[in-house]
Amino acid sequence: PSARSSHNAIYDPVSDRMVVFGGSDATGLVNDVWALTLSGTPAWTAITPTGTPPSARNHAGTIYDPARGRMLVFGGWDELGTRNDVWALSLAGTPEWTSLAPTGTPPSARYLHSVIHDSVRDRLVVFGGHDGVGYRNDVWALSLAGTPAWSVLTPDGTLPNVRALHSAIQDPVRDRMVVFGGGKYPAYVNEVWMFWPA
Repeated sequence: PSARSSHNAIYDPVSDRMVVFGGSDATGLVNDVWALTLSGTPAWTAITPTGTPPSARNHAGTIYDPARGRMLVFGGWDELGTRNDVWALSLAGTPEWTSLAPTGTPPSARYLHSVIHDSVRDRLVVFGGHDGVGYRNDVWALSLAGTPAWSVLTPDGTLPNVRALHSAIQDPVRDRMVVFGGGKYPAYVNEVWMFWPA
């Protein structure tokens, strides 16, 4: 792939590869897809999915959806501004882009947020980011079984301060989301926060 930043990547365990989507290169925003095989000698391959792709964008959130063998992309920033759309890229057979149309009220459009796959509840969880107006510290869930549906989550306890550019993982052993760092430019923090989904 071209040299780039602000892109996204997931690990595809079925094909033992890293899949990279979008970001910014010397030409501007891109929406191309690349795969790096990890067994043997690593090798790059351009993926050319069928279907209509998402707009070229950076700072989106991505997860691997193991139950359906696909990559999900939420939000990000494109030439029109911040987005709150959801896209699925099937990874088995011939890759194909599909735009999802979840029910429920969606989160505000945003970028610089974090997303995890909550494997216990089969959902995508979004935290924080920037909506083009201000920084956020809200938590949202997108159910993945059946018809995808958005819902806002209201954790007990004190929420972290609003932030963007943080990182997050799922801790499946303890059934929690772990958030590190981020902040409001240029005041970044090295805090760790833990969220137990309901």
